[in-house]
Amino acid sequence: MYNPFPLLTEHMLKIKLADGKRFFIRQTYPRGLYPGLRAAFLFRAYEEHEKEQAESHLHKIDQDPHRFLYDATREDHLQKLYVAAGQPPGFAIYYAGRKEQDWKPPYEYQLKLKNFIRSIHPEWKPKRGGDKIQAGLYEEYGELFLKLSFESENDLIPFETIENY
Repeated sequence: MYNPFPLLTEHMLKIKLADGKRFFIRQTYPRGLYPGLRAAFLFRAYEEHEKEQAESHLHKIDQDPHRFLYDATREDHLQKLYVAAGQPPGFAIYYAGRKEQDWKPPYEYQLKLKNFIRSIHPEWKPKRGGDKIQAGLYEEYGELFLKLSFESENDLIPFETIENY
């Protein structure tokens, strides 16, 4: 399963804290699981004024037994964030941020994407020198979506749709 998110590092955590991130949501992340791991988690950060959004995120994943809302102003929570960023053995801890600004799908996904667009949006036919079909990743509450755009049309689809196509 494709995983576009980077591992959370202590350096990254320090940058996020310096950027004003206060609340961090932890959730189970099956997409980051690979053989030999006990568990994989995804962390998403919110600024102080985004507390309501962080709580909404937590509520959205209420079926996840590993969900947790960290408050970086609490010393015990901050220490646990640093433990997570240290990548403890048997765990993979990812951060919901992009590895690159301009996302380019891996070759296998490029083929699936082309076939998907041909069947779902047959009218999307870029012309030489004209608009191109744009594809970008979009994350919401730890779920991956693919945002497709062509001319004035947009389509937001779950990433699994392309994986299963």
